[in-house]
Amino acid sequence: MSEKIVADVLGTSPRLRQAVEGLDETALHWKAAPDRWSVAEVLGHLTDHSVVVSFRIRAVLAGSTERLPALAQDAWVDGQRTNESSAAGILEDFEALLRYNTRLLARLQPHEWAKSGVNAQGTTVSVADIARGFAAHVERHLGQIDRIRQARAEANEGVRPEVSS
Repeated sequence: MSEKIVADVLGTSPRLRQAVEGLDETALHWKAAPDRWSVAEVLGHLTDHSVVVSFRIRAVLAGSTERLPALAQDAWVDGQRTNESSAAGILEDFEALLRYNTRLLARLQPHEWAKSGVNAQGTTVSVADIARGFAAHVERHLGQIDRIRQARAEANEGVRPEVSS
């Protein structure tokens, strides 16, 4: 079980790289509307989520009885001005956190995967639940990246290049 979870978590990086392949900085920062995220902001959110997941896993392993932290995703993305960041840099940060976390997960003994804490919603979650949830969360946002790419392509279909006479 644990090997599959670690593989699923590690697999998020190449899937993200594939999802953004071929996008230039303009495309990575394009937004369908002011209140919608760009691809760069999705990457930033996933990196923020990695930070929170890192803390949640370590808190559970340490036996903390405090509720595990939630993530105010829009406030974090806006507050950091994520869309002004280099998407390549954000992806590097995501991958660094991913390596750090998967090294920890790979060291866990079976009983440690079962250790649990209480999330912000009051639900008891194990380390395995948190790690599986991370991979599933990335998967959902891969779909969001696809939708952003499609929206940009559709928006660009209506834009015709000027023809000089």
